[in-house]
Amino acid sequence: MKKRIYSKEFKDQTVRLSYQRANIKELADELGLDPQRIYKWRKEAKAVKNPESQKILKDDSLEVKRLRKALKEKELELEILKKAVHIFSKSDGKSINL
Repeated sequence: MKKRIYSKEFKDQTVRLSYQRANIKELADELGLDPQRIYKWRKEAKAVKNPESQKILKDDSLEVKRLRKALKEKELELEILKKAVHIFSKSDGKSINL
């Protein structure tokens, strides 16, 4: 069996039609294609269309992780300072023998 090669225009038009139609299987039958091929083309078209948004999401998630880590560190520092204030406020008014 000979491997069929489809033009970019055919693929693009098929992807557009697949979004307009309710049933991809019927479209695939009309065009003489396997429905999985149409789904694959749709996935490829989406990846080509939005490569920057995927990069932005990765950058954003890294930034969120960094900020969460910094927040935890600051919360820990604040907790330590609260405990220190509590300890020092107990000894106010009392003489400390050294």
